[in-house]
Amino acid sequence: MRGAELGRVRDLSRMRSGTFQRFLALTRPHRWRIALGIVLILAATALTLPAPWIFKLIIDEALPQRDLSQLGWLLVVFTALFLLRGWLTLVRNRVLQFSAMRIVCDLRIQLFAHLQTLSLRYFDANQTGKVISRITQDTNEVYQLTNGFLITVIADSVTIAGVLGFLFWVEWRLALAVTLVLPLFVLSYLYNRRKMREESRVHRDNWDKVVGFLHERVAAARVVKSFTREAEETSAFASGINADYFNYSNIVMRNTRLSVIADILGSLGALIVLGYGGLLVVQGAMQVGTLVAFNAYIVFIFPPIVRFVDLAAVFQRANTALENMWALLDTQPDIADRPAALALPPIRGEVEFRKVCFDYELELPGQGRPRTLTDVSFHIPAGQVVAIVGPSGSGKSTIINLVARFYDVASGQVLIDGQDVREVTVPSLRRQIGIVLQENVLFSGTLEDNIKYGRTEATRAEIQAAAAAANAHEFISELPDGYATVVGERGVKLSGGQRQRIAIARAILRDPRILIFDEATSALDTASERLIQQAMERLMKGRTAFIIAHRLSTIQNADVILVMEQGRLAEKGTHAELLARGGLYAKLHALQFQEAG
Repeated sequence: MRGAELGRVRDLSRMRSGTFQRFLALTRPHRWRIALGIVLILAATALTLPAPWIFKLIIDEALPQRDLSQLGWLLVVFTALFLLRGWLTLVRNRVLQFSAMRIVCDLRIQLFAHLQTLSLRYFDANQTGKVISRITQDTNEVYQLTNGFLITVIADSVTIAGVLGFLFWVEWRLALAVTLVLPLFVLSYLYNRRKMREESRVHRDNWDKVVGFLHERVAAARVVKSFTREAEETSAFASGINADYFNYSNIVMRNTRLSVIADILGSLGALIVLGYGGLLVVQGAMQVGTLVAFNAYIVFIFPPIVRFVDLAAVFQRANTALENMWALLDTQPDIADRPAALALPPIRGEVEFRKVCFDYELELPGQGRPRTLTDVSFHIPAGQVVAIVGPSGSGKSTIINLVARFYDVASGQVLIDGQDVREVTVPSLRRQIGIVLQENVLFSGTLEDNIKYGRTEATRAEIQAAAAAANAHEFISELPDGYATVVGERGVKLSGGQRQRIAIARAILRDPRILIFDEATSALDTASERLIQQAMERLMKGRTAFIIAHRLSTIQNADVILVMEQGRLAEKGTHAELLARGGLYAKLHALQFQEAG
């Protein structure tokens, strides 16, 4: 086994050993409620235990003596016990359900908050549906553990212990005969425990894949329909569901086999009581009522043991869910503030790259693979408009990702106003950067909410001024609900050009010193592109701006153009200088205008 695999096994072993210790730490703020719930469980369980003995007194004393007074009192006590037990059960469920839901809510908030701290590398490597499953499905397993599992385990454990102790006091020989069956339950569970854990892990992994596939296809419904792939996607989803079905069938069958074994052993226990107990009655060593009570108490012992089989499956699912969640919470962000990091003061917008090397893989595989960026160096004075061009995969988007510190360089430095971006706090850096992407995401909510997303305290006048500067105020005013218009998920109720103008308004309102436009106009029609260009020109005045564009006609007026090729800075200069040089930029320019012609 390789060293990395050995390390992974050791990590998993440590995780399992600490899984429930960490879970118990999570329940600590609710310990008094949980303690009250446990007391109520014990009280309700204790009120159940006298019932069979009341049957014994009725059969052996009240009925043979025809004592109606004793019979009446016994029936009153029997009724009172069960009414009180019902009330205690109601209160118990209320207390423990509240605690369980609060624990789950706190855990979901903790998971989501931790997700916000993780770097883009984590989301690059993990399917969205898998991440969502951690917060939804896995936390639901924790609820089942905290609520149903806790109640049943404590109540049934106390019942079994209490009943066995009482039976040994009443008739130790018969009780001993019954307990000889119990070790067989334990052996049956221990034999299947490892396989149950493995099958539970496979089920969770399969389900994560199904949820991830479902999330992707729902989000990409337009793409699916435009390529008429509905039947193929349905078939692929069915394959994933069927794979999970076969795996879960194994889990169900294993639990069924365990339940059948438990039922058989329970029947064997009842047979021992009736056979040996009947013999004692015939010999005059036991009364009929005692035998009836014994048989009733057997019902208190064996069904809970059968339930333990089902609880074992709940326990294994919860254990797997907890391991998944702890793995997420233990994931450390690649991008984090250094201990001595200072807040970046208001910047002018000067940007410099010094011998920057970078790759999206943390460790480059062997020979022959180029880095995403290699020895990239340039200096941009504050207030300049910088265009970045080059073939696909040449490293254009990577440069702006490093400026915003979505990733850290492998070597070299990225400096803003002479300050290494790794030496300042991430929020203070990103608050001074505005980004407009090719496919900007708008959130469900109103247009006003989306415009002020980066500056929630903005006034209505500031919002409208930003929208006007982005050429968005006119079309917003024409909508029936104006700025209160709900845009729908991802802004589907707006056109592409309208979404881009809202994104620019959002950037304008934040008033950043550095602007980044990543293919902001490439997917728009001519009229929308003209409006976007006008808004971009207003926004770029007095700011440092980076523009990534494939259409070279849109960046001819840039102060400087960076030409990227295979992760290296191939050329740098103005539009006229680069054309005169006759290098890569000139070839790209000639090719585009030839195609346009």
